[in-house]
Amino acid sequence: YLAPLLSNVSQRPAARAFLLDPDRCVVQRLLPLTQYPDSSVRRGGVVGTLRNCCFEHRHHEWLLGPEVDILPFLLLPLAGPEDFSEEEMERLPVDLQYLPPDKQREPDADIRKMLVEAIMLLTATAPGRQQVRDQGAYLILRELHSWEPEPDVRAACEKLIQVLIGDEPERGMENLLEVQVPEDVEQQLQQLDCREQEQLERELAPEPWVERATPT
Repeated sequence: YLAPLLSNVSQRPAARAFLLDPDRCVVQRLLPLTQYPDSSVRRGGVVGTLRNCCFEHRHHEWLLGPEVDILPFLLLPLAGPEDFSEEEMERLPVDLQYLPPDKQREPDADIRKMLVEAIMLLTATAPGRQQVRDQGAYLILRELHSWEPEPDVRAACEKLIQVLIGDEPERGMENLLEVQVPEDVEQQLQQLDCREQEQLERELAPEPWVERATPT
């Protein structure tokens, strides 16, 4: 249960600074555990830690670069056994090419959502968005969206896809983590989120149990 503890601790900036110190290589040691098969608790703690580290946009270039190469480790658990065309396959990182037909996606919906959120954070800056696009993330997310059974994960996936295929923000607003949202717009967005959450809860609410008459 050290992984969930690490995830909680990594919510603090000082802890993220420690984890993201290039000389310590902590992040690199965590990456293989995103696919740890024996414990969803460990996988979830590790993915939560990586997601929290992705809030530090000044480290995105390092995280996405060859020294860490975080993106394939975030995408691989989201990938299934899809058979991409040769042209599409060439756009993917080597670790995501020609996956076996029995390749399974991450079974835990909460972990899938955190993986999508981590990638979303990596698209906060223009260079980050370009790197995520260049590594074919859209292809994996497109197939994930078609497969995803959980509405909240599918919604997170849709938002990320919109960032990847949409137009670039106006000049001066390239860093999405530093954009100042006007108060009235923020309130409108919060209201939309509340309505989406209410709709999601209605969709997932169990149907009332109705006692059936006993046949005579």
